[in-house]
Amino acid sequence: MAGQQRKQLVKNGLVLAYTVAGRPEAPALLLLHAIRNTSRLFDHILPELAKRCRVIAVDLRGHGESVKEGPYTFEQLAEDIRTLLDTEEVEQAAIVAASFSAVPAQMFAAAFPERVTHLILLDGGFYSLREMPGFDRASTVDRLAETRFPSIAAARESYIARYGKGGIPSSLPESELEQKEDGAYGYRLPREAFDGYFRAYAAFDKEALFASLKCPVLLLLADEMTLSDGEQQRFFRGQQPNTDKRFRVLYAKKFPMHSICSCLPTRERRWRESYRLSTRKGTG
Repeated sequence: MAGQQRKQLVKNGLVLAYTVAGRPEAPALLLLHAIRNTSRLFDHILPELAKRCRVIAVDLRGHGESVKEGPYTFEQLAEDIRTLLDTEEVEQAAIVAASFSAVPAQMFAAAFPERVTHLILLDGGFYSLREMPGFDRASTVDRLAETRFPSIAAARESYIARYGKGGIPSSLPESELEQKEDGAYGYRLPREAFDGYFRAYAAFDKEALFASLKCPVLLLLADEMTLSDGEQQRFFRGQQPNTDKRFRVLYAKKFPMHSICSCLPTRERRWRESYRLSTRKGTG
């Protein structure tokens, strides 16, 4: 396996930090993280994925070491994806997208169907925030923008309490956080970015987006299995696409990072096999 390389794209005011791993001639796989995360979200599985893919894991706009300036829209993220793949001279790629990034991943696939072979969506992109019971954008933005940890070590312990030991890479908290003026640590993602991305997640037309996709889509679900609110559980289950043969759903018992390794398609035959697996509820 080729070693990992940390790179930076700088073009017309755009700065994207990203990691590349795997053989240059291998099938390309683009990894997109969740909101407030960074490309370090995938550190646990990057070596395994790089055994058979040329993996690109990027810090999306506003996150990590990438540009902090907007616009914070899904259309802009889709354009950033195009610029990144052009820079790396990637003509076609499979895309794994977590949470909010699943929407711009689908937008890119819809705009450039010849460039996306498969989509794997992790707990996102199949519902709109405007329909989610109990979601309030303003209070959610305030809560995340004002989150503080006394130290990186304290943040890491908080992450372990939420996701379990070994559930996330130890490098993730440090990449997500920065020291604020009060000396405590908060998320690097600006308040304006939280607000912009949540607005976009509430406004997109999921049915039109689904209908415009040409490639197979695998939806990996885990977060909804841990929700305590019964109404939200029913909401997530009710939003899953079930009429389109291009969509298949796979349930994971935990946040499905490691599930990617077992279902990642390298050939169309294996993708159809993953579709059959997806009908087995509780797999993961």
